[in-house]
Amino acid sequence: MSSVRRVVAPNPGPYTGPGTNTWLIEAGAVTVVIDPGPDDDAHLAAIDRALKGTTVAVVLVTHSHPDHLPLAERVASKHRASVRRFPELADGDVVRAGNLNITALHTPGHSADHLAFWLPADRALFTGDLVLGRGSSMVTYPEGDVAAYLRSLTRLAALNPAILFPGHWDPVTEAVAKLEEYRAHRLDRETQVRAALARGAGTLSELTKRVYGSELGEELTRAAEMTTRAHLQKLVDEGSVRIRHAQPEDIFESVS
Repeated sequence: MSSVRRVVAPNPGPYTGPGTNTWLIEAGAVTVVIDPGPDDDAHLAAIDRALKGTTVAVVLVTHSHPDHLPLAERVASKHRASVRRFPELADGDVVRAGNLNITALHTPGHSADHLAFWLPADRALFTGDLVLGRGSSMVTYPEGDVAAYLRSLTRLAALNPAILFPGHWDPVTEAVAKLEEYRAHRLDRETQVRAALARGAGTLSELTKRVYGSELGEELTRAAEMTTRAHLQKLVDEGSVRIRHAQPEDIFESVS
């Protein structure tokens, strides 16, 4: 198993857990950096300390969200390395760094530009925000795509990984079970959205309350609405739900 170290960014919060994970993979005489994180001087200094003077071969980024990408150019410039991410790094591309071959897998769903990184020799997956070490990942409208997310989870499970290194929280050793758990959670949420629609047509806010209840705070309510909207969009695309445009809010209803 390749040696993997973690540096946690100082950006804890309701969506980032204890902070964004920056992963350092030893690849012989060089190191690969995955997800440098937010543009934060203290985090940059922490990464430098963890590198211990080793040469950085490449900086890889799972996706362009502001807690994963912004520090990439500073890390790369300081260590004279390149930054590689989607779309320049395409599905199936192999990054050769030191003694490692790392395969980029386009895994949209959380975001359209999301990549996972696969080390086949170790059966290790760096999952970004597709799968976290705890809780569930955000799949929110308009960026999130529930159908694509489910396909991405199925694809990764088929690799039979031994360990997941997520974008937040701790590594997961029950890797396939975690992927199946995430897929089941998304399908359960879809069942809840269908059940909410079975009670009658409703606006996004009305349907969200039926699914999640009415006890969420303002910030979590917005996230719940965008998650519900992403599930509704999947059902609209499949033809089982239609949108009736109205003021002040669109109305969603099941197709008989």
